[in-house]
Parts: sequence; structure tokens; C-alpha cells
Amino acid sequence: MTRTNTTQTTRTLIVILFMVITLVILVQAGPLQGLEQVPELTGASTPQLIEAALTRGQIDQETANLYLAYALADFEKLPAQYHSSTPWHGTLPLLRLRESLKTMAATPNRTSIERLLATICSSLSTSPLPITTTTSHFYVEYDTIGGGLTIDDYTASLETAWVTEVTSFGWAAPPVASPPPPGNLYHVRIDNLGSGLYGLVSPSGTYAGFVGDNPNTTWNDVDAYATCMVLNRDYSGFPGTSQAALDATAAHEFNHSIQYGYGALSGSNVPDDNLIEGCATWMEDEVFDSSNDNYTYLWPNFSMCMGEYTDSPYPYWITLRGLTERFGTGTAGAGEDVMQDFWEETSKGSGNMLSALSTALANKGSTLAGAYHDYAVAVKFNKPCAGGYIYPYCFEEGASYVGAAGATSVHGAIAAVEGSYSGALQDNYALNWISLPSSGDTYSVTLENTSSGGQLRGSVVCDTGSALVGSSLPALGGAGNSSTLTGFDPTGCRSRVAVFTNQSPTAANPG
Repeated sequence: MTRTNTTQTTRTLIVILFMVITLVILVQAGPLQGLEQVPELTGASTPQLIEAALTRGQIDQETANLYLAYALADFEKLPAQYHSSTPWHGTLPLLRLRESLKTMAATPNRTSIERLLATICSSLSTSPLPITTTTSHFYVEYDTIGGGLTIDDYTASLETAWVTEVTSFGWAAPPVASPPPPGNLYHVRIDNLGSGLYGLVSPSGTYAGFVGDNPNTTWNDVDAYATCMVLNRDYSGFPGTSQAALDATAAHEFNHSIQYGYGALSGSNVPDDNLIEGCATWMEDEVFDSSNDNYTYLWPNFSMCMGEYTDSPYPYWITLRGLTERFGTGTAGAGEDVMQDFWEETSKGSGNMLSALSTALANKGSTLAGAYHDYAVAVKFNKPCAGGYIYPYCFEEGASYVGAAGATSVHGAIAAVEGSYSGALQDNYALNWISLPSSGDTYSVTLENTSSGGQLRGSVVCDTGSALVGSSLPALGGAGNSSTLTGFDPTGCRSRVAVFTNQSPTAANPG
């Protein structure tokens, strides 16, 4: 929790930050867990409408599952009141629905759901696609294409995703199943997904299924799947241009294909949704830097910790951007190395969640604790990298982020010396921002952790209008400890913010 006090006699500003040791526990029991994942644009997405009806008691759980299956596999059968043009991605809802089938009772609805999901990438599809084409890496089935695009636009986007993520960056190519698609290529369908659904990746189908060990890695992946990708045949109703939406979707969904190929979306080391979807959304920028579809998702819930993040996972891409951009963007061996190493550690079973990410950053000479705190500074101010605004405290597209979503908001404010602030900060990498007084005199800032746990890091950052000038508190705030920065001078600061992060991990994958 954070509490801020000041004393006039010493002109001291005291920020007392103490954290609640009680863990926030996410129960992953509901079949629709993780579905309300895409933020509202002009309204609720189809999965959100279904979940809202379930919450209100208008439909039961079986019906909600059936309606989601319709949304994924046969949109025309979905009752009209659940149709929405608000965009959403289908890979994670499909994964969660497949998991829920394992515990569903043997009912006609379960049979219908199984049949629907079996048609997504198979010859049993309710929408036969009569035209086929091949590229260097893809076997593509399609029919009518709308939104002003052509099949050449689709294949170009797909090939760019493959060449960037696999050929250039060196991520392991997704495996193929037996029997393989024609030409031993990756299977893609361009289909009528209805309005709103960008696309999805399925681990089952005519040319998809369990592989076990991906032959494209040098280790035993154990849980690797060959997959199929389905893209919407019309992107005219999506944010931005049709081409930008297609590009972002191709890069995003192909990254899920790679994640499945690493065996990282099944088995014991599956990361949380924020890293599964945050990485795929982050990859959109790495492959198609100008698509900017991911601006739609800003901002994440900054008070919620990385280790057990339960809000929409798509906005979490900005955190991964903040951890990796300092190493370079869009080129092999740059920031992509961090996320590649993260998935490889997960695939090998040598790391899980926070430990895998820690190893990946250590491979770049950094630490998760340090990189996360630097990101916490950068994402508060969102300064474009130019002049005195330099890495790791800037973003190359920072001004565009603010233009799209507005400035990030502080969690608290101290208007004058002798003021105070109290708050809470979760373990496992969460952050808080507190705006500080503009007093003409210098003052001191004290961070105090009054709880029985936690490891709190603090900095006081001044934006001069031409650079960010930061001063770190001299010590970490462990349980029952405090740390004081003396003599902070706010003169010449356009804004003054105390940045706090809790870098205490409770487990590799907190539960």
C-alpha cells in the first residue's frame, strides 16, 4: 500500500508504499474464462455479448459454449442478438473452449460443439473453399475475397510473416502433421468468419493435430501441435485499412502457430494469457511496423501484476514492447531475441512465465526487475526517442500511442509538500505512478514498505521538456524498510512523477 506524508519543518515529502501480501488468485474454472479479452471499440464483441448473457442468467453455460462454437465455426447459426462488428481474435477463445470440452457432460450440445470445432480446418467444413493456391510456405484455400483485397494481398502478408518470424528472426517453423498438406506446406483457409473475427489458429483439422516433438527445433518440445490458420475474407469493417488489418492478423495469428509448434500452448508450462496474446500482438509491430492495429488495445491495467494478469491480455503488448524495444526493433537478433528466448525456454521446460522471461532478458545482459522499472518510467511519459529522450526511457512511437489512447494516468497525486498518499502494489511486477508537488524548494521523498513482504523499487523522474531526468531511491523497499531520496529539486520540471514497481516474485508462474 502507498501512503504519502510531508512535514513542513524539513520540507520533506514522505511516500509510504506498502504492499498487501495476500495473493490475488485467478480461478481458471469457467469454460468461458479468458473470452472477454478484446477491449470495446464501438460496443461489445461477440464473445463479450455471449458472456454477458451468461452472467445475467439469460443462457446457461452449455448454451454459451454452443454459441461461442457458432461464432468460431458457423457464424450464420449464431442468434442475431450476439452478432457484433467489434473486432476480436479467435485463437484464445478456441483454446479455452477446447479445454472446457474435456469436462463437459455428454449432451447433444457437447456433440454439436465437437462437430463444429472439427469443421474449422477440415474437409468437413460447412463452407467448402473451391480455389487453392500455393506459395513458398503456404497452401491456401479460398473463394470470394472482399474488402478491396486480392488473393495476392493475402499470400504476400502470409509470406512476409513467415520470412520475418522464421527465416529472418530464426523462430522455429511450425511443424506439419501426418498426412501433411499438399506440398508439405502450412494450411491456411480464407473464409467467411462474419463481422468482427480477425482470424484464428486451430490445433485440429485435416492437416493439423498433435505432433509431440517439433522437428524444426533441436530439443524435444513434447507438446507441439501442427495447426491451421483461418483468416477473414473481408477486413473492410476493421480498424484502419483492410490491408493494415490483414497484415496485423497474419503476423499475429502466425505467431500463435509458432507458439503451438513450440508446445507452449499445451502441457505444464503454458504461460498466462497476457504473454500468449501480448506476444502475438507485439509481433504485429515487428513484422508490419506501420499496421498499428495494436493501438486499438492501449492501455493495459498497470496496477495489475504481470504474474497474474486477468484483464484483457491484448493491451499487454506495450509491456513487452517496453521490455524489448531498447534492443532494437524489426531486425534479427534485436528485441525479438528476448521473446524468442522466452518461448524456447518455455518449450524446453527449463523456465516458466517469470523465470523464462528473466532468463530471456539475462541473455541480453539485463534483468526483469530493472527492465520492468525502466519500462514503468517510459510508459508513463511516452516520449518519442529523439534529442535528450533516449532508451530505455522512450518509445519510437510514443507520441502516436498518446495520440491514439491519451496519456497514461497517475494512480495518485500529492499536491503540496507535507501531503501524503497511500495505496497498494501487487507482487510479481506491478507499477504505480504518483505525481509530486511543483514546490520551488527542494524536498525529500521517502518510500516505506510497511507490509510483511514485497520488494519495492522507486525513482523520481523529472520531465524537463527536453529530457527525462531520473533519480533512483538509494535502496529497495523490502518488508518493513524505507528508503529516502534527499534534495529533489523540482525546478524546471514540466512534470514530476514518483515511479514505483514491486519486483518481488512469489513463484515462476504465480497462481
